Amino acid sequence: EIHAEVQLKNYGKFLEEYTSQLKRIEDALDDSVGDVWDFSLDPIALKLLPYEQSSLLELIKTENKVLNKVITVYAALCCEIKKLKYEAETKFYNGLLFYGEG
Repeated sequence: EIHAEVQLKNYGKFLEEYTSQLKRIEDALDDSVGDVWDFSLDPIALKLLPYEQSSLLELIKTENKVLNKVITVYAALCCEIKKLKYEAETKFYNGLLFYGEG
């Protein structure tokens, strides 16, 4: 019993210290949450995107075959527009923005 009480007290102390440490970390992070990412200060950034394992055609399955074809065409067009938008942003926007600037 005495050994169990000692272990329980040690565990209680550990939890108190751990809780205060987590609180200090949380307080430190709260100050920096609203900071804007600066490339010169933070040259590395994480881009977290969900990863979908199923294909687009697997997601478009209804009993209406005509509707399946229409939705597939619109989904393919959306994917193509997304790719073209990315290409325009990376290749052409800077040239267009600075066109005619001396």
